[in-house]
Amino acid sequence: MPDQDKKVKTTEKSTDKKQQGITTRDYSDLKRLRCLLNVQSSKQQLPAINFDSAQNSMTKTEHIIKVGGHRARSQWHESTEAVELENFSINYKNERNFSKHPQHKLFQEIFTALVKNRLICREWVHRAPSIHFLRVLICLRLLMRDPCYQEILHSLGGIENLAQYMETVANEYLGYGEEPHSVDKLVNMTYIFQKLAAVKDQREWVTTSGAHKTLVNLLGARDTNVLLGALLALASLAESPECREKISELNIVENLLMILHEYDLLSKRLTAELLRLLCAEPQVKEQVKLYEGIPVLLSLLHSDHLKLLWSVVWILVQVCEDPETSVEIRIWGGIKQLLHILRGDRNFVSDRSSIGSLSSANAAGRIQQLHLSEDLSPREIQENIFSLQAACCAALTELVLNDTNAHQVVQENGVYTIAKLILPNKQKNAAKTNLLQCYAFRALRFLFSMERNRPLFKRLFPTDLFEIFIDIGHYVRDISAYEELVSKLNLLVEDELKQIAENLESINQNKAPSKYIGNYAILDHLGSGAFGCVYKVRKRSGQNLLAMKEVNLHNPAFGKDKKDRDSSVKNIVSELTIIKEQLYHPNVVRYYKTFLESKYEFSGYF
Repeated sequence: MPDQDKKVKTTEKSTDKKQQGITTRDYSDLKRLRCLLNVQSSKQQLPAINFDSAQNSMTKTEHIIKVGGHRARSQWHESTEAVELENFSINYKNERNFSKHPQHKLFQEIFTALVKNRLICREWVHRAPSIHFLRVLICLRLLMRDPCYQEILHSLGGIENLAQYMETVANEYLGYGEEPHSVDKLVNMTYIFQKLAAVKDQREWVTTSGAHKTLVNLLGARDTNVLLGALLALASLAESPECREKISELNIVENLLMILHEYDLLSKRLTAELLRLLCAEPQVKEQVKLYEGIPVLLSLLHSDHLKLLWSVVWILVQVCEDPETSVEIRIWGGIKQLLHILRGDRNFVSDRSSIGSLSSANAAGRIQQLHLSEDLSPREIQENIFSLQAACCAALTELVLNDTNAHQVVQENGVYTIAKLILPNKQKNAAKTNLLQCYAFRALRFLFSMERNRPLFKRLFPTDLFEIFIDIGHYVRDISAYEELVSKLNLLVEDELKQIAENLESINQNKAPSKYIGNYAILDHLGSGAFGCVYKVRKRSGQNLLAMKEVNLHNPAFGKDKKDRDSSVKNIVSELTIIKEQLYHPNVVRYYKTFLESKYEFSGYF
């Protein structure tokens, strides 16, 4: 028997031998924590722990053990466990690949013990001090960074238990006021669910546990970090159609619109991204309309943050498929705002932050200290602007299906603004540029589908390019249908591209007038006839476009002498008076006035 005992001890020593590259102290600490977690908790009330003086706590507890018997030994165990959990979270707060760490086996055993003996043990959860349970959650959160441990949590049944605990803590927090450590607990639990939801195949685990319902309830949280944690987890969940559908069945839109209207920039950004994903569901779009969300969304278009703008514009793309909402967007000035973004005369900011990085920063308590606008280069900012402009083109494409909306786009110089985006630029990112060109061509093709807009396009493109443009067909949404057109345009030689650019300038309603006649700025020459020329003009103090015909009174057709010319002018004025007083028809251009400009010796009428 003694020899057999010796043999067993030798085997254990060989098994426990520290792995290469691991310090003796680290290895001992992990083994001690594993042993502590594998011991079942005492049934009596566990003591509260002061972690600010962990070492002193251990010394005092050891003294109690010597004089206090069994009860003291129990308290020593729990106090030691709490201290070891605290040390673990400090030592491994920056570790992410636990499964590749030399101590992987010990980490896995610690994680399993945390789940089985602490997270799943309801008796322990209800009896343990609040701070003690928080330390367990923090250690779970650290280990959950590694996908390997996410699968272990599911296999042990820990997700359902965690969802139930989060619901309990959330109800107490929302209903009865803030309990000790409730904010920190909720932040850590929302982080864990975000990590689970970041993987497509794991999102069903979260919704099956019912955690998505608690996350939606937490959108009413008073604490910003709890709110951000819920938004980050829900945004990850909403990436999947099945989860999106379950979330949209809950009363969520009203809270989201309130956040978009009243909260800080970061909360608005995450909320807009979540709402963008949810708007794929018909009931969500209907709720945006019901809760008067269009004015709230359009107010956000004044922001200078590219990611917020991008999300908001794509929300508009989806909701304006409804004809009534499309009209509402125009009434609230949405078309002008979208065109203003496309003109590119605003200074924007952006950042590299993602759902994952923001979630980690939130759990670590440093999300508010992130410098979100200092990392991007000018090239990266420009690429983000291309993505935003493509989204604006998509929104205008849907809006111009309404005839009045399309007319406003034309009146606001929208054809010129959109058409400028089709011009290639070899110094820019080719993939981003090509995609933007496709979206711009699609918006132009939708405008061209309305017959009254077609004269604007006849002078823009070379014949072969114009043929491809026409052959695409009316109201084709498939963006890939415009790729051939973009490829053909980008293969044109420099002189042909220069000619297209000059053609574009000819339809620019805001270009400097070539001259003034009376109180009217001459913008473009529309055509000539036997008696004179027709110009596109605009009043000096107005925006409405008019057509003016200039008639040269010295034209032989009016007579050879002054008497004949005066008679001809009198007949023209008489005819125009009849037209002005009696001719009213929706398909006939309205006549306004005639005037004589003595300096140039001509008369004009509109």
